[in-house]
Amino acid sequence: MEQNTADCSEPSSKKRRKDDSDTLNQTECEIDHINRLPYEILCKIFQHLYLEDQLPCALVCKRWYAILRSEPFQERMSFNYSHCFGLPIASHHLQYMASAFHCVFDDCGSDPVPANQAKVLEMVRKATAANDVPGPSSRPTPASAAGLLTPEQLLFSGELPLKSLHIKASFDRMRRFLADRLKNMQNLQHLTLTVLAEVAGDELPEKAPRWVIEHGTLPSLTWQLFANTNGYELKLPALERYTVDVANDFDLHYLMEYSEQLVELTVWFYFERAMEQTLTRPFPRLRKLLMKRFDKGPLSPEPNTRGDDLAADRFAQSAPLLKDLTIDSCTVAYRIFRAVCLHNAGTLTRLKLSDVIFPRALFVLILELKNLEFLRLEECILEEGSRLRHVDLPKLQQLELINSGTCFRLDAGFAHVRRLQYSMDSQLSRLCRHLTMLEELEIVLRTRAPVAEAIREHFRSLALLPCLRTFTINGMKTNTRPWDHCQPMPNVEQLILRRCYLLRGNFALLPKLFPGLKVLTLEGTMIAYRRLPDGVQPVAFLQRRLKGYLPRCSVTLRHCDAEPVSTVLKMEDEVRWPTQLFEQGHMKQIPYGQTEGKKEKKRRKKIWNESMCD
Repeated sequence: MEQNTADCSEPSSKKRRKDDSDTLNQTECEIDHINRLPYEILCKIFQHLYLEDQLPCALVCKRWYAILRSEPFQERMSFNYSHCFGLPIASHHLQYMASAFHCVFDDCGSDPVPANQAKVLEMVRKATAANDVPGPSSRPTPASAAGLLTPEQLLFSGELPLKSLHIKASFDRMRRFLADRLKNMQNLQHLTLTVLAEVAGDELPEKAPRWVIEHGTLPSLTWQLFANTNGYELKLPALERYTVDVANDFDLHYLMEYSEQLVELTVWFYFERAMEQTLTRPFPRLRKLLMKRFDKGPLSPEPNTRGDDLAADRFAQSAPLLKDLTIDSCTVAYRIFRAVCLHNAGTLTRLKLSDVIFPRALFVLILELKNLEFLRLEECILEEGSRLRHVDLPKLQQLELINSGTCFRLDAGFAHVRRLQYSMDSQLSRLCRHLTMLEELEIVLRTRAPVAEAIREHFRSLALLPCLRTFTINGMKTNTRPWDHCQPMPNVEQLILRRCYLLRGNFALLPKLFPGLKVLTLEGTMIAYRRLPDGVQPVAFLQRRLKGYLPRCSVTLRHCDAEPVSTVLKMEDEVRWPTQLFEQGHMKQIPYGQTEGKKEKKRRKKIWNESMCD
């Protein structure tokens, strides 16, 4: 019996050791190998999680907590919140706002739809005391008695780690509810105030008191005022980055007052006098400038007067550190382009020009910018003369030409350019002959002129680019399939199809045309099917199909969708498609000069209000 017992105990011990080994192997299999991933990969994984899912992940281990609370990761987190000033915040939203570094707050009380606004105002009336007044008040309310906070009490309590705050509301509601609470947010680095249309209960701009915006350390302010006429005062001694729409004398006054301390300025002028007076102020610290003038109509490109040129020269000389300049509209370009090219040629490295009709004698001054590294021309036209040839910009690395083919001749003068974004025209073959160092090329096919003939004639010349690594096709339509007219490009490693409409695409040609392809990305692309595949998601179906053609390539689809062919063909018409969407929203276009009956108007107004409420 003892021997039998010993014999029986030996295999049982072996079995126990085997079970322990299996348990150990199983434990090893259950080890969280995700922690072996590098920091960058974990950040991308966590970014796909909702905020409520990120909070418990921070409690898993010290490494995850360090990643989720690290400053680079937190800088990418934004909390978009839609609520109403004066109403209490639900308790489950407090933990989300307490962990967000960036917040976008949309005031529901500024809803332009009268029916929605009436509902919100009634909710606010019930939540406040009977003797309370609109706006911030120290009187106790039913919400405060229950321990609930309102948005303005929470946002401006100083307890949140907010670094940037974006508020969307009417001007008077922001003034009444925010008042002077801004100075309590000591950690705030950027404030954006978007002024919406006036709503019921707002005081008239002529009678409303001025709003005093005060903060001791705020370095960045964005005023999206549009054509607002309300009065305000700025007390921001640390302001360095300023974005403003100059539509009245208040906007102009504070722009001129803070000119000497601004490092970055984005200004849109609504009237001519504002730009004239701004050019009289010095900007000794200015490094980045964007100027735009809302022109009511086309202006004649007549040269400036002697006084205008002297004012522009003084402005350019008062900004000796200017590096980045963006000019939008003819009025601004005629006023300061000449002065900047002559007086800031030594410091200017980035230049963007948009929607300008240049006289050739003015545009040729761009050749003075020898230190230019980035140049973008969008909707720019030379009014007279031929394109500039043999352009000598030795430090230019990135060039973007969008519907501006009349400005430059793409010859050997651009041989050192490495990144090019370019709208399709007949210069493509010349481009491929001369831009031998080009590494990144983006061709925009969605242009005003038809490009099918140019594709068939010139696209085969892309194979002449020896250094091309990244190739992007932007705006391809269903009637243009560029790869049908391409030659093999073995050096291309990354192919991007951006804002394209894919119809009957022969994707089997891609491995032959791009044998060295490593990354294929589809961004904002619409896939057209004669009949949508049954039982699967069309986008996932296309991704598997592409993966089958390119097994060694990383295939990524971002913001892509699939629609029937008939719908995609309508979407390609960028003029009529918005009108069709407008009609699908239960709205009808009324021809000019015709009216509808009162009953029909009431019925359509009711449908509109219901659709907006939904």
